[in-house]
Amino acid sequence: MENQRMNLDEIKQTALNMLIYVDDICQKNNLRYSIYYGTLLGAVRHGGFIPWDDDIDIVLPRPDYEKLLQILEKDLNYRLASSMNRSPYRYTFSKLFDPKTKLISKQIFDYEGKDAGVFIDIFPLDGVPNEKKTQKNFAIEMDSYKVGFMNTLGLMYARSYSYFRSFIKIILKFPFYLNLIRQGDYLYWRELYEKNSLRYPFDQSKFCGHLEYIKYDKAIYPTDWFSKDNFERINFEGHKISAIKNTDLFLTKYYGDYMTLPPKEEQVSNHLYDFYWK
Repeated sequence: MENQRMNLDEIKQTALNMLIYVDDICQKNNLRYSIYYGTLLGAVRHGGFIPWDDDIDIVLPRPDYEKLLQILEKDLNYRLASSMNRSPYRYTFSKLFDPKTKLISKQIFDYEGKDAGVFIDIFPLDGVPNEKKTQKNFAIEMDSYKVGFMNTLGLMYARSYSYFRSFIKIILKFPFYLNLIRQGDYLYWRELYEKNSLRYPFDQSKFCGHLEYIKYDKAIYPTDWFSKDNFERINFEGHKISAIKNTDLFLTKYYGDYMTLPPKEEQVSNHLYDFYWK
């Protein structure tokens, strides 16, 4: 089995095991969490994974998110990757990897990490301003910090599927990189992102979202959707998992007519990597 490429069913089962494991931690520690994005859509429309996909996303209000990361950082069964325990780190959210698997990226200069494997994504929810205009300005500000730290992380600004394209990007985007690095290095931009993520405390805010995506109105939600009494247990691949009760409102806001399947030609995975057994 060593170095053997994993098939879709193996990837799904490995990710599902991680979800069940994290669900157990959240239940025992009374942490608010919900499956999120395509995972929630899959649970409602298919009773589990979207058939052609293997993603698992979960989301937690910031206070619960930080508690979960503290627990997972000491865990010996899986490997946590986040801005709290790795530097540099490319994402605005955290990942939990299965150490028995290996991720091979199709991109050059992607900075996924040498121990990357099958994963679940763990998103933080932060408070956002009440007014639409202030929300937009806050989104632009946070996006500038994200662009800053992602594009001062080595040669990540030149990531591509071929060395030739990466070489062209290095030449064409170097002035952009130089402008960013003159203002500050990776740590400068990352610190700005992390510090300002906490500007609107989750439990004191009327609205919330994962800050990387709040530039889209569909990704801003009432905070009370994620209050303690607004979670329920729903079926996911034969297991009971936590989800927000306002599932229909969430999925309609984010996906529109979410029960209608996409055209056959769009029912494919868009992953930028392959997985292997170690």
